[in-house]
Amino acid sequence: MSKPIIGIVGKTTDNKLQYDIWHRIDIIDEIRYLVVENGGIPISILPTDRTMDFNDNDICDPKELTEEEKNDLYEVIQKCDGIILQGGIASCKYEIEIAKKAIELDIPVFGICAGFNNILRALGTEIILDETKSHDKYDVNFRHRINIQKDTELYNLVQEECIEVNSIHSMIAPKEKVEPFATISSYSEDGLVESIEVKNKRFVMGIKWHPELMMDTKVTKMIFSKFIEECKNYRSEKEW
Repeated sequence: MSKPIIGIVGKTTDNKLQYDIWHRIDIIDEIRYLVVENGGIPISILPTDRTMDFNDNDICDPKELTEEEKNDLYEVIQKCDGIILQGGIASCKYEIEIAKKAIELDIPVFGICAGFNNILRALGTEIILDETKSHDKYDVNFRHRINIQKDTELYNLVQEECIEVNSIHSMIAPKEKVEPFATISSYSEDGLVESIEVKNKRFVMGIKWHPELMMDTKVTKMIFSKFIEECKNYRSEKEW
């Protein structure tokens, strides 16, 4: 069996903030490395939007993709055996459309931070701005405790009820906005949703923390290993 193709969804950047004369689409190299390390072949999924003017926040993207833009995205998605939705300070409609289509096709999906948000949006709900900024700790060494729920995929992977993770996000997911759409697999100590799963799918997991900044931890190793394993299974079934 050949290695699974893992599509990492590119994130748009604000060239004005970076004083850059180019518009850029980013892939976090730690995520690429974790894919390779676990036996996948990473590729970048780029937006098919006929514009270079993208949404600049993670609250709401008013743009609607044309049918042509959507269909071009679907062509790329169907070449992949797994999808990773990255974190970032802004989210665009193409990311939500990728998540929707991948979930519909039962392709394994893993969402990190803003990717968590876009999975929830793809499922039909919304997340909200954290006015307190209590979870926005732009510090690679900061950790806080989360409580993992039993009878979830996350618990099955780590076999621990409590772990420590980082926290670099301004959008939060209250329980009531998540429960009708996804299974909650962990909470922060102040009661916010830290991770989700979709039970009737092969693998759909979203987490609020950044595992690519915790590469040597058990939770990162177990999640990426399981994700790539499910991508291999998906590819094997396609080849068969």
